[in-house]
Amino acid sequence: MKRFVPTILLVVICIGGFWYASSKDFFQEKKDEPKSLLTLKQEDVKSLTVQKEEQQIELARNGDGWDMKKPAAVPINTNQVGSWLDALGLVTSTKLVEDQVSNLSKYGLDKPVGTYEVLLKDGSKKGLKVGTALPIQGFSYVQAEGSPAVYQVSDQSLSGLSKSPVDFADTSPFHFENDKVQSVKVTLKGQTWTLAKTDKDKVAAEANWKLGDKELKGADANPLLDELIFLHSAELPQPSAQKPTAGGELKVELGLSVDGKEVNEIYEGKLSQDQVWLAKQGGQWAFQLTTADVQKIADAYAGKPAQPAS
Repeated sequence: MKRFVPTILLVVICIGGFWYASSKDFFQEKKDEPKSLLTLKQEDVKSLTVQKEEQQIELARNGDGWDMKKPAAVPINTNQVGSWLDALGLVTSTKLVEDQVSNLSKYGLDKPVGTYEVLLKDGSKKGLKVGTALPIQGFSYVQAEGSPAVYQVSDQSLSGLSKSPVDFADTSPFHFENDKVQSVKVTLKGQTWTLAKTDKDKVAAEANWKLGDKELKGADANPLLDELIFLHSAELPQPSAQKPTAGGELKVELGLSVDGKEVNEIYEGKLSQDQVWLAKQGGQWAFQLTTADVQKIADAYAGKPAQPAS
């Protein structure tokens, strides 16, 4: 029995050593910790550039707003710009591929599929270049501005950066607060429907309304106002001088109460095949809508039930 004691001790030591090594992850491949590729303060950003293949988008800060310099001047949705800047600062890598890259073409970074860059107030630049996809599905090679390293980044982390010009544009023809609306008159091809508040001093949700001769509660009137607010174009707005709409088949008249004064806003739309160009009288921009969108507005104000999605 004694001669087996050393063997038993050796087995116990081996088991103990294996357990210790396993507890310390000695037998597991080490994974890189997620790494943020850049830090960014939105208030420090002076301009931004999105370059995808042949398409370039350039926006520059203008006071509290933004101007699109390329590809064309359009009204800008500042919330969308803020969301894009947030997305840029949130890109993280899952793995360091090479810390001192010497051959950019190896990763498709000599001709990036996407370049996302910001110019800061101090004149410095921050940004990311996206190269080719990894053999691992759902990941791409990425390099940060001014860094020689290449990282593995998930396409999901990059998804908020790949934008088209219309994604930054303000594509909504109507901008108003429901509580300030006193009346809405919609005319399409000679037919007119009117929504009017009967409790002038109450907020929209608490007021009584009339749609034609039909009495409505605020809960039923608000969705009709939202039909206009949620209306938007899928294309870039065009200067209204290039898309005249006066005398068109569509007319929307808004009666508003602003700072105790009655204000009237008039929007006119002209049909062009299966599209409608809509612009505010005296406004700078015309918005391209579909005839289906316009008909949906007319049906809602005519009191017709909404059609199920096909």
